[in-house]
Amino acid sequence: MESDLPVAATSPFALSGSLSLLTDYRFRGISQTWRGAALQGGVELAMPHGWYLGTWLSNVSSNSYPQGQSLEHDLYAGWRGDVLTDWKLDAGLLHYRYPGARLNAADGSAQRFDTTEAYLGATHGGFNVKWSVAMTPYFGLRESTTASAFATALTPTGSSRGSQYLDLNYQHPLGDWATLGLHAGYTHVRNYSEVSYADWRVSLAKTWGAWTASAAWVGTSADARYYSAVNSQGRMRSLGRSGLVLGLSAAF
Repeated sequence: MESDLPVAATSPFALSGSLSLLTDYRFRGISQTWRGAALQGGVELAMPHGWYLGTWLSNVSSNSYPQGQSLEHDLYAGWRGDVLTDWKLDAGLLHYRYPGARLNAADGSAQRFDTTEAYLGATHGGFNVKWSVAMTPYFGLRESTTASAFATALTPTGSSRGSQYLDLNYQHPLGDWATLGLHAGYTHVRNYSEVSYADWRVSLAKTWGAWTASAAWVGTSADARYYSAVNSQGRMRSLGRSGLVLGLSAAF
């Protein structure tokens, strides 16, 4: 049926999002859910001239983020676009929030895990590289929280502000069957080399329509003396231990 209504002009704004279910939430190779399941979702608003802003949510474990709501809430904004032939640039700020979660500090105060990072990334074909720098103390690690920030106490040796993460990724289509993903990353925690580590991931993903199913083998070189967490029954788990992560997501 034809309509006499005027055709609306194409909006320069576009809203997109996704919802995912994972068997484990690994952030830079480290489990955020005590190696348990995660439900995640986010939305992003694309604006004119390449600007964007978005928000993202996931459950996390209270064993790693005590006194809080067992929630990670991220806010981000930036710009992405073509800078050279077949090269895309992405730059912005990302703020990680853990509502209510606190670390006990040596002076008796309670310090937040909240962290802000600046990032710069580039994509060429199936290859992507991204560099992130912490503009605040790195996920609660301050001189006053070195006794409680990790499973084993650290010696106070300065601020962790300026910690960095290098993220390398390659996507290769395997015909119509699946997409192979390869990832390597390195976390450099400023002034605390004992908790710096490498991580890696090999994944397969299959997309049909709005749905994507994935399987990934994830590993790290993280020292279990530091990257572990204990539950209320006193059971300890290594959070950087290699393992299989399965996922199912829907885009909208």
